[in-house]
Amino acid sequence: MTDAEFRQAANEREVTHWRETNRFCGRCGEVMTAHPDPVEHAMLCPRCGFTAYPGISPAVIALVEKDGKILLQRNSHYHAQHWSLVAGFVDTGESLEDAIRREIREEASIEVKNLRYFGSQPWPFPSAMMIAFRAEYASGELKPDGTEVIESGWFAPDAFPSIPPPGSIARRMIDAFLKSSDE
Repeated sequence: MTDAEFRQAANEREVTHWRETNRFCGRCGEVMTAHPDPVEHAMLCPRCGFTAYPGISPAVIALVEKDGKILLQRNSHYHAQHWSLVAGFVDTGESLEDAIRREIREEASIEVKNLRYFGSQPWPFPSAMMIAFRAEYASGELKPDGTEVIESGWFAPDAFPSIPPPGSIARRMIDAFLKSSDE
């Protein structure tokens, strides 16, 4: 699907999920009603007046480069057998950059430097926003955590394993890396 179609489908899925999980007021338990303004994505409590808006959980994803290769890993939670980039949710009180460093340290046992923003993508599985960065390897010995990540490695463009399909921000980052390595 095109980016515009993905955004529309993601938005519709998110609003539907959010309405289903916010049927009752979190303050008093009353059945919520849709906001009277159809442009407003909000639910109102007729008893206490509480207004609930959709929440978004920020997640980070990073393409880590070292000597013309990128870090790819296979996650134990993936249904498909493809390899992807390091990703994870941002903890409360944590900056995006701190989340990237923590996720990479936890999942791959390495440190990174020179983080650069790449882009973002709504990720409705559910209610997430993927914020993407590129980074450079700084130090450490690559080692998967063995729980969430079962395999990891440095891959050159001519030796990639199965990677995410087109449409995901992970694939856009990998394709951008491939394009820059051809230049």
